[in-house]
Amino acid sequence: MKKTIFVSGGSKRIGKSICEYFHKNDFNIICHFNNSEKEAENLKDQLNTERENSCEIIRYDLNDIDGINNFCNEVKDIFGRLDVLVNNASTFYSDDLEINEGSNWNDLINSNVKAPYYLVSNFKDELKKNYGSIVNITDAMVIRGMEKFPIYSIAKGGLETITRSLARKLAPEIRVNGVAPGAILWPEQNPDPDEQILMNIPLGRIGSAEDISSAVFHLVENKYITGQIIRVDGGRSLN
Repeated sequence: MKKTIFVSGGSKRIGKSICEYFHKNDFNIICHFNNSEKEAENLKDQLNTERENSCEIIRYDLNDIDGINNFCNEVKDIFGRLDVLVNNASTFYSDDLEINEGSNWNDLINSNVKAPYYLVSNFKDELKKNYGSIVNITDAMVIRGMEKFPIYSIAKGGLETITRSLARKLAPEIRVNGVAPGAILWPEQNPDPDEQILMNIPLGRIGSAEDISSAVFHLVENKYITGQIIRVDGGRSLN
C-alpha cells in the first residue's frame, strides 16, 4: 500500500506545491480545503490524471474545533493509512491591539494553533503505526516579531513551541518538525520583487513554492531529524 500524506490547506500555494511534490514521489494525497473548492477539484483532477485514484479532497472549517474528531475519522477512512501530516492551513492578516475584541484572536489561534494540535491528537495512533512524520508550516519572520501582526505572531510562535514539545512527546515513533517560509513568489504576483525586500535577503532572490515543498519532503525522508524548525527564507531572518 502506498504511503499517504494529509495536507491541511492543500489546494493553493504552499499546500498545493506540497501535494504535487509528494505525489511525484509516489505518495497518495489527501488534500484538505475549506473555501477553495474549485482549486481543490482542479488539483484532484490533475493528480488523478497522472495516477488513478491517488488523490482525494475533503472540506472542513478548522475553526469548528468541536467537530474535528469526526472530521479526522473521515480522513482515516479515505486510504486506510496515514504516514505524513502537514499542518499548512493558516489564516494571516494584520490586527490592531487597541481595537481587537476577540474575533481575530479566535480565528488566528484556531487555525494556527488549536487545529494543528487537535489534528496531531487524532492522527497520532495512525502515524505511530507507520513511524510517520509531522511537519508544521510556521513563518520565518516570527522569531523577529511582526509589528502589525501580533496575534498571528503569537499563533505561529505557539505552533513552533508545539513542534518542539511534541517532538519529545511522540518520539521515537513519530518525528515532528517545522518549515518556516520566508518571502515566496506566487504565480499571480509580479515577477519583479520589491528591491527593498531583496536587500534584506542574503541570497538575493524571492523563494519559490518548491523551495518549501522540497524542504518538507527532506524532513519527512530524513529519519534522524526531529524537533527542528527549518527557516527557508534565503537568510532573511538573519537580519
